[in-house]
Amino acid sequence: MLFKMDILLIACFLNCLCVCRYVVMGLNQTDFQRDNTTNEADSDTMLRQNIIEKILSKYDKRFPPLYNKAQPVEVKVQIYVVGIFGIDEAQMKYSMSMYLRQQWTDSRLKYDAPEDFTKIELDNEIKKEIWVPDLSFMTDMDTKVHQVTLPNKMMFLYPDGFVSYSTRVTGTFTCFMQLHNFPFDDQSCVYEMESYGFTAATVSFRWDEPAMSFKDGIVHSQFEIGDPESYLCDREYPSGNYTCIGLTLPLKRRYGFYIIQVFAPSMLIVVLSWVSFWLNIDAAPARVSLGILTVLTISTNGNLSVGMSQQVSYIRAIDIWNSVCLFLVFGAMVEYAYVCVIARVQQRRKRERLHSNISLNVLADIENGKITEKVDEQHQIEKDRENARKIDKIARIAFPLAFVVFNVIYWVYYMS
Repeated sequence: MLFKMDILLIACFLNCLCVCRYVVMGLNQTDFQRDNTTNEADSDTMLRQNIIEKILSKYDKRFPPLYNKAQPVEVKVQIYVVGIFGIDEAQMKYSMSMYLRQQWTDSRLKYDAPEDFTKIELDNEIKKEIWVPDLSFMTDMDTKVHQVTLPNKMMFLYPDGFVSYSTRVTGTFTCFMQLHNFPFDDQSCVYEMESYGFTAATVSFRWDEPAMSFKDGIVHSQFEIGDPESYLCDREYPSGNYTCIGLTLPLKRRYGFYIIQVFAPSMLIVVLSWVSFWLNIDAAPARVSLGILTVLTISTNGNLSVGMSQQVSYIRAIDIWNSVCLFLVFGAMVEYAYVCVIARVQQRRKRERLHSNISLNVLADIENGKITEKVDEQHQIEKDRENARKIDKIARIAFPLAFVVFNVIYWVYYMS
């Protein structure tokens, strides 16, 4: 029995030794793999560092590529818009946040690298040592480069000297709007960029189509944004010919807000002014109060619409609407004044006729002892009032008809 126990103990001991051996071998293999990964990372870092040091040792950023050569360096430009906001027709401006992308080839930045080595991502400090185009905005009012948490700039360097450069920019730009058809207008904002310090013989900017693209989901509350159209705008200055690129940004105004806030209320006010045509001509307090109320309300509504856009010296579509509505409600009040004048004139004639009849009756009694002329005064009063009522009846048809005809012409013209 003791002999069997000793054999079992020896077997267990040998098994433990085997297990320990495999564990140690596994740990050694893991350490070996980790060391290989670390060595590969260190080797890749050293390769990038050597390439950058070699390039910058003989690189001068003060001169652009192909400087003093027969052809300029061509810079491809593309814009990726992440937000459009603050479109203000009162101050003729709009704001836009975008990624400004530029691409060019600089033969001085070529380097030799393994096949699996595609590009070098440059740090902000290294970017300062590389030449970049002096692209300037010609239609901006205020532009800034985002600085949080670091300057939002990205630069990739490829083995063939190809440079990809991107910057996050937010700026406010001018947009000269024509408001003749406001608020049914379509605007076209011009966006231009050019080289500020280098002539076209040194630097040439060109669009990389599509020139401007938009982030999905960009919606503006007042305008629908159309598809931009790119163009070239090279200009001649006293100092030389400079390359220029531009695009037009179509904006179509959403007029639903103005329909609800301006057109619908003014239309109801005009209809309300017609109520006075159905009131009795003797109801002077009601008809005068209604006329004054509608005129003042239309005037206030017109002033509100004027403050919604730039104050201009020409007539806009909304000005025509407000003027016609004001004319109609003012005309309704003038119509009542005319009715009152007609009624008052008829009443004055009635009194004169009555006074004349009384004098005739007195003379007849003295001379003949009887009445020689009589007039049915009650019948005359009703006839005079009927003349005034006819004017109201005509107005009940003429004013709505005129307003309907105006609406047909107005909406067909501006909607087409």
